[in-house]
Order: sequence, then structure tokens, then C-alpha cells
Amino acid sequence: MAQALRQTGVGTLINGLRARLESRSLGLFPRLSMPRLQAVPLASHGEYEQFLRAQRGALAERRAFLEDQITPGDALATEGYCICCGRYRRFFTPLPESGSPNWREGLLCPDCHLNSRTRATVHLMRAILAPGPRANIYLTEQITPLFRWMHKHYPRSVGSEFLRDGTARGCTNAAHIRHEDLTALSFADGSFDGVVSLEVMEHIPDFPAALAECCRVLKPGGWLLLGAPFHRGPAHLERARVLADGSIEHILPPEYHGDPLDPQGCLCFHHFGWDLLEYLKAAGFQSALGYSIWSQEFCYMAGEGDLHLFIARK
Repeated sequence: MAQALRQTGVGTLINGLRARLESRSLGLFPRLSMPRLQAVPLASHGEYEQFLRAQRGALAERRAFLEDQITPGDALATEGYCICCGRYRRFFTPLPESGSPNWREGLLCPDCHLNSRTRATVHLMRAILAPGPRANIYLTEQITPLFRWMHKHYPRSVGSEFLRDGTARGCTNAAHIRHEDLTALSFADGSFDGVVSLEVMEHIPDFPAALAECCRVLKPGGWLLLGAPFHRGPAHLERARVLADGSIEHILPPEYHGDPLDPQGCLCFHHFGWDLLEYLKAAGFQSALGYSIWSQEFCYMAGEGDLHLFIARK
């Protein structure tokens, strides 16, 4: 009897440990039964056009699915699996007074506070790039939920913002926010294993210089994970430019995006096209690919039918 009790106790202990390990692992890895990330690598605008033709029916179904999600109210609730929390969640998307919901910026997790595109970024990074927990990663943001999540899981992560308070480049202000100019980073050559830059390049008039700086601060074999407004056409679209006297010429009506440091927002100079891949190679990267991403299960969605992120390797 004593032996049976010991065996039962050991079995209970093992089962309890297994349950705790599984629950902890969900923060980094989904259960084996979860679907795989649907990320289609694309090397050119021509490949994307072929993809669109092949997926015409699927893309139409995706847009119809999003239309079906719209119900009366202030916010839309969509259920899915949060890869960053490791749990099923109900994601929320504000419902605008007019027009379609912004699914790309919506589908916000109430716990990690990451939206559709930022969770997809984390998922693509882990699935394709698989950085270890001691990886040195630079993020071109610091006062955001994404940086907080990254710093928690990759403690060597470094973030920065473009400050306007007189803080010197490479230094921090009284709020411990680091100032960096992405066209002239203060980091030494080969400082990082990876760079994550989301919704920043479109605000930099000389974005080729910023891409070159991202390449410079990477170690050989390092990677850049990039997200920016993307119009899906073959060529980059310039919306505004800075003239020699420092004034701004608006080629198209001014477009401002949300800025956590400025309630007036930040001017958008560019919408990118598939020639972004060529700009990345010209900046010094050996290879560059765009990824078309969609997942109903993970709630990675955009009104056009797919999200786009880019990976370049040095």
C-alpha cells in the first residue's frame, strides 16, 4: 500500500510539473494543435501579382469574413489566439463613425495590448528568424507595448524614439527615453543580431539612409524586420519631400499618423511599393523578401485581405 501511495504521489507530482511547464511554454510557443502561421514569401511585384491571381477566391473570402464581423456598437470583438500571451483572447477593434474598421491597427489584445500587425511581427520573427533569448535586438521604438513585450522576452533589446527635447543622440532624457536619429545611429558597426522597425520609415524623408544605417549596425548575418505603409504597387510613392531650404513640399494631401510623443501626429512622407526590396539591397542587405500574412485563428488581418512585412538579411 505504501509503495502504491508513493507511486501515486510521484505520478501526481510529475503530472503537476508537466501542466505547469505547458502553461509557461504557452507564452513562447503555441500548442501543437494550433495552426501554423500563414506567411507567403514573395521576392517581387511580379510574384505578388501571381499570388493575387492564384488566391483571388481566398482573398475575396477573407474580405467577406471581415464584413461579417461588423456589428453595431463602439467596438468589434473577434476571438482568436494571442501568440504573445499564449492564450485565446477576445480582440477588440474600434468601430469608426464612417468607413471600414482599421483591422491592421485594430484587433487589440486586452492583455499584451498588441494589435494585429504587431502580433504578426512577433510571430513572423519567431517563426522565420528564431532569435534566442540573449539576442541583441534594436527596436526603433521604446514607449510602446511592443517594446515592453520584446524587452521582457529578449532582455538585451534596446529601444529608442526620435526626441524633440534637445536630448543628445545616443543619450536618454529625464524619462529614461533614448534619442536616436535613424539616419545617423549612435551605435557601433555590428552591434545587433536584429533590428525591428515598424511604422517609422514612412516618416523619414531620406529613408534610404535609414535603411543603410540599419544594415550598418547589424552583425554579419543579422536581419531587419520591417513594417511600413504599403500600397502593394510596384513603385514607392512619395507623398512629401524636404526642400533645400528646409521647408516641406506636399506632393499629395498631408497625411499624419499617430505619434506617442506628439498629439498632432507625425507627417507621412512615403507609401512603399515592391521596389522596397531593391532599396533594401541597395542599402547593403544581401537578400530581402516580403511576406503576405493572414490568419483568422491568430487574427492577423487587413481590410485588403493580407498584411505585409519584410525581412532583409545582411
